[in-house]
Amino acid sequence: MAPTHVTVFSRDSLPEIFLTPMFAGLANTDVEALLRGSRVEVFGDRQLLFSERDEAKDLFLMLDGHVEIFIRQGRRRIVVEVAKKLSILGESALFSDGRHPHWARSVGHAKVLTIPAAPIIEAMDQNFDLALRMLRTQSIRLRGLVEQISRLKLKSTAQRLAGFLLGLTDKNEGPVSVRFPYDKRLAAEALGMTAESLSRALTRLAMIGVDSRSENMVFIPDLRALQQFVSDEGG
Repeated sequence: MAPTHVTVFSRDSLPEIFLTPMFAGLANTDVEALLRGSRVEVFGDRQLLFSERDEAKDLFLMLDGHVEIFIRQGRRRIVVEVAKKLSILGESALFSDGRHPHWARSVGHAKVLTIPAAPIIEAMDQNFDLALRMLRTQSIRLRGLVEQISRLKLKSTAQRLAGFLLGLTDKNEGPVSVRFPYDKRLAAEALGMTAESLSRALTRLAMIGVDSRSENMVFIPDLRALQQFVSDEGG
């Protein structure tokens, strides 16, 4: 499915690309060469960026919104992660057989910088530093997935949900209101639980004052208390 809006990439209009591990510290001329032919694309809700086994002709740098990464097993759809701003998608295919190992679909909307893979592959062959940057990008993502698996195995559903809610704010203490960035069903799947389990987890968190409100809002009266709840062994 084609994106709803496409514009030509302008380096001056997207300063956030220099915050990503792949591009941070590179000279402007090198970045411009790597991003030759790139374009900004906006996808509406539930639009596919790519499908499993598609040829990986592009990389995708998330600029806004969310993208659901999932695999299929028969009729089951298993959510691997929900990518957010400054995530890079599609890079794993460059180090395997050149085909995507999973599906990627926008959630609500997604604004991405679509980067042709060919110039990057060519540059990696000639520039060892760039290859290391790509591996570093993969390493960061792999570390996040390992942490996610650890949480699934070691934390209760309520602790996992509490950790997710803590990740929605930059504050470290005091009260705060946060909003689920996408529907609770998808949040439950990303956290490795059912919608019913998420509802029970919210009930458990209500015992320490967390209040689920309308319009996907959640009030946290004490961030320190919620942090302690996440770190407690046994949950």
